[in-house]
Amino acid sequence: MNALVTGAHGFIGSHLCECLLARGHTVKALVSPWGDLTNLSAVQQHPNLTILRADITNQDSIHGSCAGCDVVFHAAARVAEWGRYEPFYKTNVHGTDLLIHDAIQHNVRRFVLISSITVHQYSGYKNADTRTLPRDGNVNAYAKSKVTAEHHLEQTQQLEWVIVRPGLFPFGPRDSNFERQIDALKGGLMPLVNGGRAVMNTAFVMNLVEGIALCGEHPDAAGRQYLIADDGMVSWREFFTVLAELVGAPVPRLSLPSAVALPLGRGVEGLWRQFAPETRPPLAYYLAYLVSRDVHFSIDAAKRELGYVPRYSWQDGLAMTVKYFSEG
Repeated sequence: MNALVTGAHGFIGSHLCECLLARGHTVKALVSPWGDLTNLSAVQQHPNLTILRADITNQDSIHGSCAGCDVVFHAAARVAEWGRYEPFYKTNVHGTDLLIHDAIQHNVRRFVLISSITVHQYSGYKNADTRTLPRDGNVNAYAKSKVTAEHHLEQTQQLEWVIVRPGLFPFGPRDSNFERQIDALKGGLMPLVNGGRAVMNTAFVMNLVEGIALCGEHPDAAGRQYLIADDGMVSWREFFTVLAELVGAPVPRLSLPSAVALPLGRGVEGLWRQFAPETRPPLAYYLAYLVSRDVHFSIDAAKRELGYVPRYSWQDGLAMTVKYFSEG
């Protein structure tokens, strides 16, 4: 398989490149013109890897990126808990549309979109089937942009499309968000909401990218959506208790009721929009919203149709990730 991976210098994209190369595929790694190649250092000299720099939001820049490729894995995206809609639309919708157009022009067979479970409202799910739920996610601009991108891809007749929705909590080596969580735990600054009772899917990146690879390889994946995650149903308290033990930090003690956390997050966001619109707020409504609700989906479809079997438990994934960051 000749594959194009967008966002190849990012957390998920770089791991996906490594996975595809290990499975014997040829990879064209699309990196933004300003992208740092550090995450690709382990495979940058691989004979089956080509680095391509292009801006997916620019038609002239992206033109020809898909030439010679059988499958496109579109992992590039603007991801943030808050912000104005226009920048999310430019990258996640317009950029996807341009890439779809280029894929069609160059006779790409399959287009795999790395989407998000934020396309669903977090109204409380345990072992739910993501395929049967409405795409009503509107909690933030990111969610809205992903709903639109999915719809645009599904309306494309000239490509086999596959949509991948990673479990709620992707994590692993090279994940900068994970490092911030370790720092928050060590500083005693990791509050729980409602005692951390809400459950979720974790998605250790080395499991996740194997599932994504299967979505590009398996004939039965065409025209389908998949939830790719680890085995198990994990509560936030359980997750952060195990992580705290691994890093030698105190187990989170502070817990806020959702009736406090949600309006607090909304208020902080409002202040940041007014006084520091270009910086990340210390607390966002979205974060309080997601940790206060059960957000767990079934991975049975991926197991049944693709033969997906998570190789690592979420506990082993945590241990491997902590070891990576502890070793610098």
